[in-house]
Amino acid sequence: MKHKEQFYSNKDFNRAAELREVVTDTTNVSFIPIFKGDFFVTKGEVGTVLMQVPLELVAHTNKHYFLGVVANQEVWCVDLSEITYEIITQYIQNVTLLSVRDCLHLINEQDASLLAYAKGLVSWHNTHQFCNNCGASTVIEEKGHRRKCTNSTCGIPHFPRINPAVIVLITYNGKNKPPLCLLNMHQKDYGYMCSLFSGFSEIGESLEDTVIREMKEEVNVSVSDITYVASQPWVFPASMMLGFTAKTKSKEFTIDNKEIKKAQWFSAAEIKKLVQAEKLVISRKDSISHFIITEWVKQNS
Repeated sequence: MKHKEQFYSNKDFNRAAELREVVTDTTNVSFIPIFKGDFFVTKGEVGTVLMQVPLELVAHTNKHYFLGVVANQEVWCVDLSEITYEIITQYIQNVTLLSVRDCLHLINEQDASLLAYAKGLVSWHNTHQFCNNCGASTVIEEKGHRRKCTNSTCGIPHFPRINPAVIVLITYNGKNKPPLCLLNMHQKDYGYMCSLFSGFSEIGESLEDTVIREMKEEVNVSVSDITYVASQPWVFPASMMLGFTAKTKSKEFTIDNKEIKKAQWFSAAEIKKLVQAEKLVISRKDSISHFIITEWVKQNS
């Protein structure tokens, strides 16, 4: 499969790590507001995601974190979750709140990656208020890219962490028959949404080990010929999705009936036919699952 930069990533964004220990000139800064994990969108026929709020509102909290630089301007996010909505509406009117994924029709991919970055960083701060070594409170350092334990006998620095997870397209090539892929099926009102099989890496595992174990656990399939495809930051709340394809020599499978309720083999032609009949949806379009499945269908049509 050809490599493609995935949604929520932006290799061209300047994170400007060298500025994390430099005093900021607040006259040239934009602050993206976030409230309990959601973003402010102006009401109207075509809403706009707010990418700037007044400094007077930002001053009501110390939860603002540096993201990077866009067009020579520093970009920060500000978490307004602990501020009353009455105070917020003194500065922001005629808005509603939407999640990142519900904003996608209003923003481009670059802004989507920025909002996802903001959401992930805010989430990390909210879950790391205390040191996991001694239990003392932690304070913000490096403009939000580090927290430090306030206990003088501990003083451990804490950095944002992500959880690696594999997401896998299982394929089967039968003799003189079209290639097949095994998909995870989710019942919907219109029919089904399909996706791939996934799972988190455990301590002491390589990514390939994770692929083998998870496919065995979820659908009892033995896989080989594991091939890396692409990765995607997945800030819901703090994962890195690592996409693979893997082959199996048998069409036999057994669902675990816990995480997986239904699975089914499909040829590329069958997937295209069901999608065109609106009986099947291939994941959500912002997901790496959608990318891997659609690329496989293109290559095998």
